[in-house]
Amino acid sequence: MKNILLILFIFNVKVGFCQDIKQSFDFANELYVKQDYVGAAITYRRVIYFDKAEEYRKYCYKNIADCLYETQQYDEAADYYELAFFQQKTDSSKAEILLRKLSCYLLQNSFEYAQVELLNLPDKLNEEQNRRKIFYSALLNFSTEKYEESKKEFLLLIDSANVESRMKIEQLFIKNEKINKLSPKKARILSMVLPGLGQFYAGDFKNGTNSILLTTGIAVWGITAAIKSANPIDALITMVPWFQRYYSGGYKKAEIIAENQKKKRRAKVYNEILDEVAQ
Repeated sequence: MKNILLILFIFNVKVGFCQDIKQSFDFANELYVKQDYVGAAITYRRVIYFDKAEEYRKYCYKNIADCLYETQQYDEAADYYELAFFQQKTDSSKAEILLRKLSCYLLQNSFEYAQVELLNLPDKLNEEQNRRKIFYSALLNFSTEKYEESKKEFLLLIDSANVESRMKIEQLFIKNEKINKLSPKKARILSMVLPGLGQFYAGDFKNGTNSILLTTGIAVWGITAAIKSANPIDALITMVPWFQRYYSGGYKKAEIIAENQKKKRRAKVYNEILDEVAQ
């Protein structure tokens, strides 16, 4: 009699535990549908932790990855997409996982990993997946400064009959080539020759003007003080460290400004290209 009661007790515990896992899984799905991605991710993780029989675990990985993706936790999302990949049964669903994982790496600027995932994509994709593959490849090539390849891929995304948009893309890449000619090293050298000139070259007239006024003002002050001083050498020695500080700071800053200007202008072109493709 005692043995029967023990067996019944164990059976009821197991049934209750399984029901609890199923209820948690169903609840996680409800949260996912309601777009409560934080709550859904937490509940799916609970299911994985307690699902020793691995009955529901395999269905959780992709949804956790999606939740993390939607909450911009791209690094961890990529890890869960990796786990989800091995649970997929069709080539189409596997390709979808790879595309999502590729997107995570692009958003993190992890271009080497993105390139690997791009190469892992199968040749046979449906129309929508193939378009995304081209789009991601275009983004990757632009980000790694392979602009000619990027241009070709962006043009593939625009209907051949849409002449206006295609011409706009061509013009934007020509503009990007001009941006590439802006040299931070040249800006540095120019400001070494004449303080402020490198900033003017980079298009920053405010900082260029400040650099000229500061270095010129210190030089004039030092020379004037030397002329009026009974000991002009001491006056010049006092001025030199100040002049050196602002002079060297000016040409170093000119290089940084030029680099930032390149990034700023390129980002603007990049966004304009994306806007054109999105139309």
